[in-house]
Amino acid sequence: MSEKKFLNCIMVEGFVLMIIGLCILILPKLTSLSFAVMLSAAFIIYGIYKTISSFVNKNYHPCFLLSLVSGILLATLGILILFVPNVSLLWLIALIGVYFLLDSINTTAFAVQLKSVYNMWGAKCITAIILFLIGIAIILGLPVMSFWMVTMLSGIAILIKGMTKIALALVNKNNYTL
Repeated sequence: MSEKKFLNCIMVEGFVLMIIGLCILILPKLTSLSFAVMLSAAFIIYGIYKTISSFVNKNYHPCFLLSLVSGILLATLGILILFVPNVSLLWLIALIGVYFLLDSINTTAFAVQLKSVYNMWGAKCITAIILFLIGIAIILGLPVMSFWMVTMLSGIAILIKGMTKIALALVNKNNYTL
C-alpha cells in the first residue's frame, strides 16, 4: 500500500468520524434510550473500522498494537452499551473516559512518529490534547456526569478527530504520487 492510499484511508476515516460525530450530536435529543443506542452504534461502527484499518495499514501505522487494542475496546464498549444501557452505567461511562485517554495517547504517538513525514502533525497533537481533556472530564465527573453529557462530549471528540484526519489527508495529498 502506498502513502497516497494510506492518506485516502485516513480521509475516509475522517469522513466516517465526522458523520458519526454529527449524528451523535444531532440525533440523541429524542429520548434517553436513543443516547445509548446512538453512542453504541457509533462506537461499534468506528471500533470495527479502526480494527480493520489497523490490520490493513499495519506497515504504515507507527503504533499498530495500540490502534488495534483501541479499536477492539471501542467495539466492545459499543456492544456493552447496546445490550446493557441502564445497568452499570457508571462503569460504562468510566470505560468511555478511559477509551478517550488511550486514544489521546495513540493520537500523540501517531503525530510524534510521523512529524517528519506529514505536514500539519501539530493538529494531531491538538486533537490528542482535546481527547485527553474530554477523557479526564468524563472520568472526573463520574458521580454527577449524565449519560447525555457523555454522549455530547463523545460526539464533540469524534467530530474533532474526524475533521483533523480529513485536514491531515488533504494537506499531505499532493506530497505523494501513486
